[in-house]
Amino acid sequence: MAAASSSAMTAGHSGGTQRVKHSSSHGEYVWYAILGLLGLATIVNVLYLVWAACRRHRSRQARSKKSAPLSPGRLALRRLPQAILSGARIAGFRLRIPYIDMTLLELTLAVVYLGGCLAWVLAPTDSIKPRTNLQPNTWALNAGKLAAGQLPLAVLLALKNNPVTWLTGISHEKLVLMHRMVSRCIFVLTWMHLIGEYCRSPAQLLNAQWKVAGLVGAVAQTITTLFGIQCVRRRFYEVFYSTHVVLILIFIVCIHIHATPKHYDTFVWPVWVIWGFDRLLRGGRYLLFNVVLKPKHLQARVESIGANGLRVSLRRRIPGGWKAGQHVFLAFPRLGIESHPFTISNVYEKDESGEAEMVFIIRAMGGQTRMLHDLAMRTGSCELTALFDGPYGHPEDIRPFSTCVFIAGGTGVTYTIARMHQLFKDVHASNACATRVVFVWAVRTDAEYNWIAADLSKIVSVAPPSVSLAVEIFLTGPRQDYAMESVPTLHKELDIEKDPATWAKSEVQEYDRKAADTCSRAQDSGVSTPTKGEAEFYDSGTATPTASHGGGLPHQRIMRRFGRPDVRKLLEEEVTASEGTVAVDVSGPDGLVSAVRSALSEPFAGPVATMKGTPTILLSVEQFRM
Repeated sequence: MAAASSSAMTAGHSGGTQRVKHSSSHGEYVWYAILGLLGLATIVNVLYLVWAACRRHRSRQARSKKSAPLSPGRLALRRLPQAILSGARIAGFRLRIPYIDMTLLELTLAVVYLGGCLAWVLAPTDSIKPRTNLQPNTWALNAGKLAAGQLPLAVLLALKNNPVTWLTGISHEKLVLMHRMVSRCIFVLTWMHLIGEYCRSPAQLLNAQWKVAGLVGAVAQTITTLFGIQCVRRRFYEVFYSTHVVLILIFIVCIHIHATPKHYDTFVWPVWVIWGFDRLLRGGRYLLFNVVLKPKHLQARVESIGANGLRVSLRRRIPGGWKAGQHVFLAFPRLGIESHPFTISNVYEKDESGEAEMVFIIRAMGGQTRMLHDLAMRTGSCELTALFDGPYGHPEDIRPFSTCVFIAGGTGVTYTIARMHQLFKDVHASNACATRVVFVWAVRTDAEYNWIAADLSKIVSVAPPSVSLAVEIFLTGPRQDYAMESVPTLHKELDIEKDPATWAKSEVQEYDRKAADTCSRAQDSGVSTPTKGEAEFYDSGTATPTASHGGGLPHQRIMRRFGRPDVRKLLEEEVTASEGTVAVDVSGPDGLVSAVRSALSEPFAGPVATMKGTPTILLSVEQFRM
């Protein structure tokens, strides 16, 4: 970029008039603010890691001592920092703005970022008069420079192997939201640049090849921005993905051509460096995990497990393994070149050969998953060559928390069941502080419950004796499949996984309510662990025995209900009864996630309650928002 020129008075060419040469703007100044925010996020992440390590250390030192539950009472000013933290989490991460599907923090960042860019484009660069900052030729040039200057940031935020994640702990699927924000800001600035240049001189808008290249790039970015609108993107995701790759490549090439004559290609070269680094790293991982560390069997086993469910398992040698809750991108060359993200539903456990099995539970929807289902349905199972890239994701560290609540809907259980299993292993190894664990899974039918029934029973059976465990399965679908005529049937038009309001209030059936009342008298908790013997427990109607995936009855600590969970009541009871900080992990449909966010924005989790002694709450959400 050309250096800023000093203010000077120069002779004009007509009538001896004088013309003022203003200082040019600096596009790199915006990066100072971006790097400042990145540094702040890094400091916060480091402080959190230090706090987590200290908390686990203190827990190991005081494991033999039983801490008393927090008893909310009068306001305590010494808990003001915790109250501020609770208020910030509610305002920034849990409250969502209606109709635009953004949290307050996301909306604030978007408004401040776009507003800051526009202010930079339109603001004067010096105090010399006459002012030219509002003339089209000035703000058009500034908008173009700033749009080019934001390209490296947009590409950086889209990377899967992301240094921003390594520094801040923010996973790439969350950084994608920021990527969209920056990309749309570039879209606005690009069209400001075009409109300004047109107003300046329509005849000179396309009088050179580098100007034509700029227009082609703007059109390419406009098309991919329109395809990126949420409703279009989700409805035609595979079309969006394919066109996005091609159009963005055209956009960057054209902008490079357009920026070179004015020496603004300085901002474009980093784009190629960043993109090339990610391609090399991803390509190297593909070769490492699928070729260099080639397993005994490259194929994945795909089993049809009923109710449009698939169980995909494959074995790989993965140095360092994976964290519970992470996901990988799976590709099946026989079905196409696309790769799709799937959460690993089991923890890392390698065998003597160094290989570890990865298991995925997938609901067949459309596209590639439907093709997989059709292949498996022919004989019940099939084997396909599978390539994977990963693992990705940065699940929150829940080891420092006293109470851990896992809530899942549908196939979101693959995230929570792995997290719970790993937590149990950490407690056994004296590397976690949990004393209370609650696991809730809402699923439509008994057939879908059987997808992981055997796995869940095994995990529950290895729960540490020091942990108070409550596991409840809610069957939310119509009741006609269960031949219980005395119990009313849920309305057929109700889609439990699409209606957010349905998660806010429980509709457990009458026979189940009686059993819940019995349990609540024994233990005052929304999700209590049954204290009866196995036979008496089944007779009470609290749970219905069923054959699990591997045969046999479910574990006696697993309670099954019909209806939907009252997540607000559950969370309020667990938070107010907790002996320490609380972690809530949720994964599933939008309705469930919205209900959990709303519940944790209620007064019982707010800053006033925190100042009275209620523990702070960390909410972690896993959602693949296409």
